[in-house]
Amino acid sequence: TCMHPASYIIQEQQTRTIQAKNRARRTQVSPSKPTKAAWATRRQSKTRHLDSKSLNLHMMRVLVTHSSLLLSLALLAQSINVASSFAVSSSNSPKRKKITNQGKAAGGFAKKNDSVPISHTRDDSASTNNLINFLLQWKSEGLGPDDEAGTEVGFDMTNGIRGMYATKPFKKGEIVCKIPSDVALALTDPSTATGETMSVADGALNFLQWYANNEQARQTWSSYLDTLPTKEANFDPTPDFYSDEEIDQLEFPMIVKQAKERKQQILDLSSQGQVTFDELQFATWLVASRSFAIKISVDDSALVREGAVSTSEKAIRVLLPYLDMINHSSDNANAELHLIDPEKDDAWFAIRAVRPIKKGKEITISYGASGVETSSGLLMNYGFVPEENKIDELLLRKGGEDCIESLDGWSTTVEEDEAQLSQATGNMVNVLKLRSKLKRAYPSEE
Repeated sequence: TCMHPASYIIQEQQTRTIQAKNRARRTQVSPSKPTKAAWATRRQSKTRHLDSKSLNLHMMRVLVTHSSLLLSLALLAQSINVASSFAVSSSNSPKRKKITNQGKAAGGFAKKNDSVPISHTRDDSASTNNLINFLLQWKSEGLGPDDEAGTEVGFDMTNGIRGMYATKPFKKGEIVCKIPSDVALALTDPSTATGETMSVADGALNFLQWYANNEQARQTWSSYLDTLPTKEANFDPTPDFYSDEEIDQLEFPMIVKQAKERKQQILDLSSQGQVTFDELQFATWLVASRSFAIKISVDDSALVREGAVSTSEKAIRVLLPYLDMINHSSDNANAELHLIDPEKDDAWFAIRAVRPIKKGKEITISYGASGVETSSGLLMNYGFVPEENKIDELLLRKGGEDCIESLDGWSTTVEEDEAQLSQATGNMVNVLKLRSKLKRAYPSEE
């Protein structure tokens, strides 16, 4: 039988730690002139529980039978784009530039206002602080208690929603914050992955088995897992939590079909007896709303058995600590997910400004593949209906069997929906919001 992946990782790290200590004793020298071996030992001692050569999407290396080869760390570094959850760009690390004031006039103009009134309260909870400290130990940048770090997590003063805020101004194209690929949590076994993105329900089952319900893995990743939403906090139900009647009330064929299919997938997987329906349903919501679906290009000829077909592209899901706290904006996102040095082992996941961001401003990205997502997609995967979303009109123009071609195809008018919305409670609030939103998005007839 194959050792559980989390046990394999921790056992491997215990061995590495002992080896590192032995090397350290053998290479003790004067602190003024450390040898190359001493530098190597120092570097290894900084890796804490998980060595970077194991941690870089660690699940990629151990979720195979003992007859299979371990997957190279370069797998994540070769990531090229986000497939379905978020849009992503990539670049190489820029060369350092010497910055001077030469050639610039001193004074003569009023100082530009580069901040906005504070509209949030900082999240000083122990769980958030523990996560930040954990990420700083892994050399993450743009986060921390220092206001000049760049970002902080906070709660909107008007609605209490948690998000990420700028603690200093950023120019267009500037990196706001970044975390190393070493701290990404894989939800897919790349040895069995295909070019198609796995379902969020399958990813949720892996999340429970590999992390949440595994004692050793949970201890290792507690700094991140403790910040995830619960049903009591920061939870917006998606349609698979609705009753069958509420799902049917959505009417729009695309989301009705998706909600029923996801609900059935959760039921089928939970019936295998490994987890309960309720446990898997909530984990599915976590994966749908917080994971990043990424496609990777690899030469995996050495990873397949003789006679098998080698594929060059695989789709995996990952969780990105801290970055998954960023909220969505359909039409006014000021940042994007960005991958730095994708061809290197030490790749970085970053948030990059797509336009100037003032100090105190909330940092937002646009969820969805290529940076766009319909309102029905946002409700299906994230549990909310946006106030504005230009992509809805494009969806309705395109049409198809999963759409309602015209306003005549609905059972009610937009005025009737909005009248009911004023009295609605529970899940019916978002049901009526979506119906009203889509009906107002139909192109006007000329």
